[in-house]
Amino acid sequence: MGLWLAATVYRLLGRTVCLAVMAPFVAYFYLTGKRQREGSLDWLRRAKAHGADVGEVNHWTGFKHMMTFAGGALDRFSAWLGDIPPEKTTGLYDEEFKAARADPRGAVVLSAHLGVPEVMRAIAILGQRRNVNILAHSGNAVKFAELMAKMAPLSSVRIIEVSDLGLSAAMTLAASMENGEWAVILADRVAPHGKSPAVWVPFLGQEAPFPMGPFILASALKCPVYTLFSVRQNGRYRVMLRKFSERLDFPRKDREAALKDTATRFAAVLEEQALANPFQWFNFYDFWRL
Repeated sequence: MGLWLAATVYRLLGRTVCLAVMAPFVAYFYLTGKRQREGSLDWLRRAKAHGADVGEVNHWTGFKHMMTFAGGALDRFSAWLGDIPPEKTTGLYDEEFKAARADPRGAVVLSAHLGVPEVMRAIAILGQRRNVNILAHSGNAVKFAELMAKMAPLSSVRIIEVSDLGLSAAMTLAASMENGEWAVILADRVAPHGKSPAVWVPFLGQEAPFPMGPFILASALKCPVYTLFSVRQNGRYRVMLRKFSERLDFPRKDREAALKDTATRFAAVLEEQALANPFQWFNFYDFWRL
């Protein structure tokens, strides 16, 4: 019901009014959600210690972090409803993105809970039409997808709920890869209930758990791998798509070392982007613990 109300207010009255309506609810969750509040403040302190521009870390900046998250939810509505035209974005026409779109092969796109990965929908109206599958662990993501499917039935983006990024997910995506589709995987969060094994790699000066599943899945699909980050800056969306690997391969010998090296490379890219956009990294818990 909350999703439906927010989407309806957004469609009728726009982003600014919708954020004003949502502010009391965000304040309620900030005040009552101790775990989420402490996770936000801990992240902002760590980010500031590593040079991020967050100002003084206090409850106001924590509330700002959660309000930015609420704004990100509205940006997801925009992306799904087709309200983010290419002219509202930067980066969709750089050489690396153009080369990726011109490649007829399917691809795995590694992203994170940073900014608005759903802006990937914009590629569907750029030249060759291409379907985008976003893999998610959360049942809430499925509810969101069902709502957006009703509001935007012709969308080229679809959310696929997977409980484990293993063999079953690979089989689900194999056919779509043959059709040149892209699979977007958020690779910064270990699946709930320990269903996905973790690899510990440096992140902001401390070992943090990253899921092995996205990298193993990308290896099984035998396709190009990219990283994607899309953030909101001054009312526009900056999209950064970069080639991560032509193909990931983890031989049986030294497999764990190869996985750790791959996760370390991804964590380094994520760290750079998260520090540049600290209020748009949305992991409201102690990221450095399982």
